Amino acid sequence: MIEHIFLDMDGVLVDFSSAALRLHGVEDIEWPRGEWDFPKVLGISRGEFWSKIDSQGSEFWANLEPYPWYRELLDLVAEAAPFSILTSPSLSPSCPKGKLVWLSKHMPRRNGRVFRDFLIGPAKHLLAKDSRVLIDDSDTNAENFRAAGGEVILFPRLWNRQHHHAESPLDYVRRALEKLHSE
Repeated sequence: MIEHIFLDMDGVLVDFSSAALRLHGVEDIEWPRGEWDFPKVLGISRGEFWSKIDSQGSEFWANLEPYPWYRELLDLVAEAAPFSILTSPSLSPSCPKGKLVWLSKHMPRRNGRVFRDFLIGPAKHLLAKDSRVLIDDSDTNAENFRAAGGEVILFPRLWNRQHHHAESPLDYVRRALEKLHSE
């Protein structure tokens, strides 16, 4: 049984990667399968990568495009269990503000009220326990959550271990949720 689902934003609901690449002047790239490290792929330092994003302020985060599947994913998750958004901010103080603006623009209202079921912080594993599920695109977040006792669905992206399912991530999530429900 699934008690609660924690759903990541960047890379799962929100297209951080395309916006970050565009900001760095990259429109088209053959992403190395399983490689998480954006600065490494771009051949720049972490400082260079993040300073360009940070210079955009909260607008960078507030104006990220939702993935085409984000509504369908929200519906799929909502059918499975109660859920919350669980997102890790960058080190810039403007990042959480931008994420809050994004949530207010794109998340459906609940019971006539603004969506408020979110947590912002990097220590996702602290919420792990049996019957709680994290859906995230980070191999590291997934490993830490699982090690702390939670269940994980690693959302298939080109930059993680599930890259071979990246063409149909919702099918993968649907099957994984069905499997967790049957256990």
